[in-house]
Order: sequence, then structure tokens, then C-alpha cells
Amino acid sequence: MSLLSTNQALAEFCQQALQQPLLALDTEFIRQSTLYPKLGLIQLYDGQQLALVDPLCITDWQPLQQLLAAPDVTKILHSCTEDLEALATIGIQSIQPLFDTQLAAEILGWGGSMGYARLVEQLTGAMLDKSESRTDWLARPLAQKQLDYAANDVKFLLPVYQKLLQELGAGQKLTLLLAEGQQLLARRQQQLPAEFKYLEIKNSSQLNSRELAILRELVSWRYQYASAKDLALGLVVKDAQLFELAKRKPGSVESLLNIPGMLAKDLRRHAKILIELIQTAKQLPAEQCPQRFYHLQSFSGEKVVLAEIGQAVKDAAAAADIPASFLATRRQLHEYFNWCWRVSDAERTLLPLPEFLSSWRQALLQSHLRLPAHVNGTAAT
Repeated sequence: MSLLSTNQALAEFCQQALQQPLLALDTEFIRQSTLYPKLGLIQLYDGQQLALVDPLCITDWQPLQQLLAAPDVTKILHSCTEDLEALATIGIQSIQPLFDTQLAAEILGWGGSMGYARLVEQLTGAMLDKSESRTDWLARPLAQKQLDYAANDVKFLLPVYQKLLQELGAGQKLTLLLAEGQQLLARRQQQLPAEFKYLEIKNSSQLNSRELAILRELVSWRYQYASAKDLALGLVVKDAQLFELAKRKPGSVESLLNIPGMLAKDLRRHAKILIELIQTAKQLPAEQCPQRFYHLQSFSGEKVVLAEIGQAVKDAAAAADIPASFLATRRQLHEYFNWCWRVSDAERTLLPLPEFLSSWRQALLQSHLRLPAHVNGTAAT
């Protein structure tokens, strides 16, 4: 195991790793109060050499970018969504092929969200020490125990990968797993524009048109403020408070005190802009306010439509012999529902296609998912 803290050392490792067929990859980061993760360490293991990369010292990431994009080297990660976010902070956007061991366990029917330590124990018999999981990875110097912990996060990925590969075989499940690896990367480029992020707030479909207009303004402002300040969204204003603000429509700073959980520091910092945003939304013409649902003449109701979509997912998953949880998460199901029923026809053209209608999911779902007539043209574009 070596600690790489210079551009030259990283470049030399990457050059050698390009000659190997596999690369285990993991990251350690801190994300307690920030919107974006703060990268503290990158672990790399190609079966021959294990390296811990210090991102606080490296300035030239081009060799690692080249290695991670090399199609002849399979990259193996576990539960990699946040790792991808951390790596994006140093300009790494392409990782291919990408094999996620947690997703591999899920598509095999072993259950979703299986932890790394449990998977390692199940497939290799090794017991991992997880006592350093809450380490401050930005602190220096890192103790040997911390470095050993980080190294284990990639040391066992290669034997785990080999066992999973044997279980998967060379059929459709492996193909879908690798396709999902690329979809994880694509997902980062398909975020909702700020003005539509209100659709992601829990229970927002319960609000009326005027309340939705207020929520839209508040959620959009929060996201832009958090992005500019690199603050976790909940540290600006929590979702539940935004929902209550939209519902109660306070007209003065004093009335904000009636919002549950609205702390004094939040009032001092954001009270004026919150009231201004609420007043602006109150004065919008009715036609500029979002509706709860559109095309009501063919809308059977939220619960009915969500149940129909859920059943289509189950049917498609059964036909493909994969778990429904791998085919669709709750987030993806609601993304499709919102795209179909909670935005106007004009707004829909401004949004990315739902994952149900793109990449590998479309092929599995298209014969089971009844696309509403009013979105057929949009989906084809």
C-alpha cells in the first residue's frame, strides 16, 4: 500500500493500472454541512498495487480521468452514487465500464442496499473493521489505522467482484448492471431545473395552485442559495418548513414565528427574502401558477395512477426476471408520474426525459407502461 501525494506518483500509478483488466475504486469524503462532498481520499487497487491518493495535494487529475474512462479496465465500486458526486468535484465525469457490487447483489435478488461489510463477509468470510467510518478524512496526518481501513474498502472489492460475476454469468443481468452503471453517471447530468425542484418536495401534490406557486419560488431560491454558498439544503430551510410556508402564506416576519421548526437564526438570516418570495407568488396571475395536475379529463387520480405505474413496473420486472427494486426506485416512479401529470405540455419540453423512457429501462417497460396520450409526442422527441 502506498500513499500518493504528488502528480508524478499518481501519473505513474495510472500508467501501470492501464495495463490491468480491473480497478477497484472507492472514495472517502466529508459531507456534514455542505451541498457538495469534500473529497478526502481516493482508494485504488488494480490487483497488483494498492494506492491511497491524497486529493489535498494532487493538482493534475488528467491521468486518473484517462484511467477511469479507459473502456478496457472494468471499474468496481460499491454503492457508488455519492462516490460519483465526490469524484465530479475533481472533474471526473466518465467512468466506464462501471460495476457496482451493491447493485449486482440487488439484481441477483439478494436484497437492496446491502452494506459492503456484509457483502464481503457473505462472499469471502472476511470480517471488516468499520470503526473508522466516521473519520474526519480532511484532517492530516491520517493515522495508520485510518489508512488501513480505507485500503480494506478496495482490497476486498476484487474477490467480491469475481464471486458476483460467477453468479451473474454473461447474460442479460450483467448487461443491465453495466448499463445501470452508465445511467448512474448520466443521472447527474439530468437534474431538474431549479424552478421545477418543488415537484420533489414530499406531499407537494396536496397543495393548491397558489400554494404550489409559493413553493416553487421558495424551493428554487433555496437551491440557488445553497449552490452559491455550498450549504446542505436542510441547513438553509428544511423541506417541511418550505411546505408549511407555502401552505400558511405568512405576510410578515413576525408571522414566521408560527412555522414549526423555524429557528431564530433562520429568521434573522432569511426572513426578509422569504416574505418577499411569498408576496411575489401571491401576486402572480392565476395562469402562471402551476396546477396540482394537468389533463384532468383523462386523469384517474393520483393513487390510482401511481398504483397502475407500480403494477407495470412489477410486470416488466417479472418478465425480465429481475427484482422490481432494481428496475425502479420510488424516486424514478414519481419522476415519471410528475413528468406525465404535474407539469403543463409546454413545461414538459423543458425537462429531461424520465428514466422510465430512456436508456435500458425503456426497452423493458415500453410494453407494460401505458403512456398517456397527451405525452406521446413529447416522449418521441
